[in-house]
Amino acid sequence: MVLLQSSGFPEILDARQQPVEAVNPTDPVRFNPQKEESDCLRGNEIVLQFLAFSRAAQDCPGAPWPQTVYFTFQFYRFPPETTPRLHLVKLDGTGKSSSSSVSHILVPINKDGSFDAGSPGFQLRYMVDPGFLKPGEQRWFTHYLAAQTLQVDVWDGDSLLLIGSAGVQMKHLLRQGRPAVQVSHELEVVATQYEQETMVVSGDVAGFGNVKPIGVHTVVKGRLHLTLANVGHVCEPRARSSSSLPPSRSRVISNDGANFFSGGSLLIPGGPRRKRVVQAQKLADVDSELAAMLLTHTRAGQGPQTSGRETDAVHRRKLERMRMVRLQESGEESGSRRISLLAQQSTRAQHSRDLQVIDAYRERTKAESITSVLSQAITTHHTLYATLGTAEFFEFTLKNPHNTQHTVAIEIDSPELRQELPPSHLCMCMRDIVLDSQEWRYFKEATGLHTPLEEDMFHLRGSLPPQLYLRPRETAHIPFKYQNFSVGPLAPPQAPAEMSLEKDPESRPLWKCSAMPTKHAKVLFRAETGRPIAVLCLTVEPQPHVVDQVFRFYHPELTFLKKAIRLPPWHTLPGRSLTSPVAAFVQAWLTGRGAPVGMPGDDPPVHVRCSDPNVICEAQNVGPGEPRDVFLKVASGPSPEIKDFFVIIYTDRWLAEPVQTWQVCLHSLQRVDVSCVAGQLTRLSLVLRGTQTVRKVKAFTSHPQELKTDPAGVFMLPPHGVQDLHVGVRPRRAGSRFVHLNLVDMDYHQLVASWLVCLSCRQPLISKAFEITMAAGEGKGASKRITYTNPYPSRRTYHLHSDRPDLLQFKESSFQVCPEGWRVSGGETYTIGLRFMPSGSTGQEEILIYINDHEDKKEETFCVKVLYQ
Repeated sequence: MVLLQSSGFPEILDARQQPVEAVNPTDPVRFNPQKEESDCLRGNEIVLQFLAFSRAAQDCPGAPWPQTVYFTFQFYRFPPETTPRLHLVKLDGTGKSSSSSVSHILVPINKDGSFDAGSPGFQLRYMVDPGFLKPGEQRWFTHYLAAQTLQVDVWDGDSLLLIGSAGVQMKHLLRQGRPAVQVSHELEVVATQYEQETMVVSGDVAGFGNVKPIGVHTVVKGRLHLTLANVGHVCEPRARSSSSLPPSRSRVISNDGANFFSGGSLLIPGGPRRKRVVQAQKLADVDSELAAMLLTHTRAGQGPQTSGRETDAVHRRKLERMRMVRLQESGEESGSRRISLLAQQSTRAQHSRDLQVIDAYRERTKAESITSVLSQAITTHHTLYATLGTAEFFEFTLKNPHNTQHTVAIEIDSPELRQELPPSHLCMCMRDIVLDSQEWRYFKEATGLHTPLEEDMFHLRGSLPPQLYLRPRETAHIPFKYQNFSVGPLAPPQAPAEMSLEKDPESRPLWKCSAMPTKHAKVLFRAETGRPIAVLCLTVEPQPHVVDQVFRFYHPELTFLKKAIRLPPWHTLPGRSLTSPVAAFVQAWLTGRGAPVGMPGDDPPVHVRCSDPNVICEAQNVGPGEPRDVFLKVASGPSPEIKDFFVIIYTDRWLAEPVQTWQVCLHSLQRVDVSCVAGQLTRLSLVLRGTQTVRKVKAFTSHPQELKTDPAGVFMLPPHGVQDLHVGVRPRRAGSRFVHLNLVDMDYHQLVASWLVCLSCRQPLISKAFEITMAAGEGKGASKRITYTNPYPSRRTYHLHSDRPDLLQFKESSFQVCPEGWRVSGGETYTIGLRFMPSGSTGQEEILIYINDHEDKKEETFCVKVLYQ
């Protein structure tokens, strides 16, 4: 920590330019919601400062360490973040102690590939203020900080391979009346290795969530040094237009303000205007249809009017143009006056024809225009700010404006806008979105509405729209619910972001994300005569949603991935449910209840929905106390496509509010099956197909000690060509596992191709076994010797390998392939020198020694059992 503090990282300052108070991440959090509500600093500037990335001591020392890294994560409901590539620069003074891990600070890389070690670290800032939050959202943001764990994925910036994931709790960012707080974390970066044909997933993968795969191995790859800060700011009132701020999230929409007609033009778009002074405009400029008709009529007037005089008319026009040119050249004034008179006559004739067209157009569109203008008097506009999977409930106050009773039909033109109707009428056109009066009552209680509720208020007949009977001047509350489970394309290319300057936060509203398009819906309330008595126009602004956990699966292309994710007890789910005493207190504070609900033994039914309709997703409700699983079946695309979708989990039967939102990333790779023997080299070739242009590429693998490629460095991939990539696989241990192989464009850092090498490795036959005893602890190790006799009568070259190079080293060669080897004559005996490394704990380890010939084929295998006491 001293080395990190002296490395020159920029200091985080509060609003008064003073150093921010640092808190200990191991200290308990004393959360008081009243302090958060009464805080005068309403703005929260969240700062994420990436400092360093240290190698774990238990990581394989022979494995190469990445030179660049980048990070991906999503904070709150901001868009997903991908940082630029950051260079790893080794700290001076590290590695001198055997107990210390090698630490590298993070330095931004310029566009030309250079970096300045004098300005280390990378900062990201998120401003969460009343201009960003929706009304009433401050409590939920406080709950997010108190209960959520931020998941950060660490990627190799050169190979584009996932190094691992880290999780950090954000409860220490609660300021509790302080001007600013900061906390420094040292997070374990955990890599997850899936076994082949593993179907069930459960528990905690990396130690920071509640879902863990069964039959999955986790390895600590390194430690991420990260500083989080929350700087409070005074939010000064700023003058903004009405379109820049979201309106009030009122649950009751009234059309009282629309029951008047203020008059206006029939041709000007937008209907009536309340301005008393307007600027005159040409009709052709305000009505595109009229402009098109006038243009067509003009072109028709310039064409031949009668077929009999076509030749004479063309001839006369040519003669007239020639005479005009001669008169202009001679400069005669009489000729100029004649030309002007002819032009005026032509203009008057054209205007007369235009007026006739305009008069006919007005008569034809008068009824339609009057109806359109009058409909503005009964139209109500409302804006919804919806998030994925969350039901936006509201009621529309419908009033019968007439002195006679009416049977009103409700027509909806959006399949995502749903009307609350009894569940017995599932055969209507709005199928799968029908709700009953119990659901209506549930949403009223959840939103605190005290409006009237009427049982069996709607009348349904077959596939006709629902109908409602209204007495003269009667007012009724029509309940609606908008809920969206679909999202747009989300999976970005598997590449780091480019370094760019910060964007102006004032350039666009903070609560609106341009990546999600605005949606529109219209609801018509028609009387039995077919005329509407009210119109509701909805504008839906989709908002980013919170992601509780991210799952990444690597699967062969064009096949089906089948997974069963086992849920923990529901009261321990993180995010918007209960995870800790702090979160339980926040949940009770948010719901206004004295004690949290959902204690152990009171398990509600689980319902799941998926954002991708092509993904099969379901949950089976079993008996009390039994584990519950979420089943997924998804088809993978062509390599190297990434399919990104969301799984939304509910614990209420009406799917009102998600308790968990999972993001599932399915990486499609080309599958290569390899059957081999542990310790023996197996060769194969992969076909590379060129793209549209020449690319400078390089192959990277997730297990460089076990898989080698030829060419090993950077090479050129010709366009539209075919080239072989030679691969050599030498597994160190038996079993089945996956090895990832990426082909990366080194100029643009793009993924060109990706393979999933599925190893099925057999255990070799052990010819000799040895056993030694060593002292556990920080010792010096031990040196031993074993003999090997050449069984061949001729001179041979052998190579030595081991499955545990971290515990055993050879005197004559390392764990890597020795090009020369050592030579033994026929029948001779050779003594092999072994160097055993110390172990920090007691127990026993079995180490295999592979003796291969000059072709790298297995000759013999020795087993050494080491007892650490």
